[in-house]
Amino acid sequence: MHVICARDQLAEAMGQVSSIVNQRSTNPITQNVLLIADKNGLEVRATDLELSLKRTLSEVETKKPGKCLVAASLAGNLLRDIRAETVELSVDGSTVSMKAGRDRFELTSADPEEFPKLPEVGSDADLKLKGADFANAIRKVGRSIAQEKGRYALNGVLLEPRKNGLEFCGTDGRRLGYCKVSAKGKEVGYQVILPRRGYDLISKVIGNDADMVLKLSENRVLAVVDGTEVGVQLVEGQFPDYRSVIPGDLDKQLTISTEDFRLALNKARHLTSVESQAVRLEISKGELTLRSRSPAQGQAEVKVEIEYDGQDTVLGFDPQYILQGLDGFDSDKVTVEFKDKDTGAVMHSGEKEKFYYLVMPIDI
Repeated sequence: MHVICARDQLAEAMGQVSSIVNQRSTNPITQNVLLIADKNGLEVRATDLELSLKRTLSEVETKKPGKCLVAASLAGNLLRDIRAETVELSVDGSTVSMKAGRDRFELTSADPEEFPKLPEVGSDADLKLKGADFANAIRKVGRSIAQEKGRYALNGVLLEPRKNGLEFCGTDGRRLGYCKVSAKGKEVGYQVILPRRGYDLISKVIGNDADMVLKLSENRVLAVVDGTEVGVQLVEGQFPDYRSVIPGDLDKQLTISTEDFRLALNKARHLTSVESQAVRLEISKGELTLRSRSPAQGQAEVKVEIEYDGQDTVLGFDPQYILQGLDGFDSDKVTVEFKDKDTGAVMHSGEKEKFYYLVMPIDI
């Protein structure tokens, strides 16, 4: 193999595979990246058997077709420090030579035939959508998934294809995020639960205006984005029927400035205790009072103007959960629908069918 390629393009590809390659893997061969050169360019492949990435680089001059393995971490570090516009790669037996300007590096390589084949995805359904919509939906709901290992299905985001859309849901049982975006495809008869590492990698390779295709099967998803393919092994388990826990009898609602709400919660949470991460919300006509208390440090009282004309109500929440929900809102104002101290509150910006965030109250 002998190629000359643009350094920045190869460095970007190496940066993308960095989240796949596990230096502590029990299979050392997967700590490498497979490079395949042909008349179409240079193909970069990486996998840890759960995630995989295949990207074809176009800014390449192929002098001799072939393939080789390079250590992903080492090559990535070198490419970050190299300042030459192009990098020349050539193979001689078990050595890969990398030339950049006046610099030359000789990297010991393994047999490329030992590199595992990337899993094939037998697509039952293709979903076509905008990459920016996918990334935005993940931003809105991804923080709601369970962090504790062993929660299985809750350790990922549920994707539910509809005839004219794609629905996303993430929950850990204490809060829940839901988002729906436009997409073309069809429904499937199984659950599609993407793990965090999978949707993070897909979001990482999405261009600002790129369209994407999600190829679905029962145990894998293949995301095709502008010449890059990301394969993801799905989370096993049964995602709960989240719609059954969305309260339908919320009889009160307030509207508040998103930024004012964020600032007030941040102020109040500084005086919560380790034992009780709780903020008391006292809701009255035109005003929201946030109270918190730390036995060791003191207490806080923060007042914010709101649009509300209902009965006085007192609720308690973990402020961090609400703050993470607010991160998903791009609107100036947010509406909070609620009922009582035992019922979850739903936050939205007026288009609940497109995005909402449910957070459960806590005792105060």
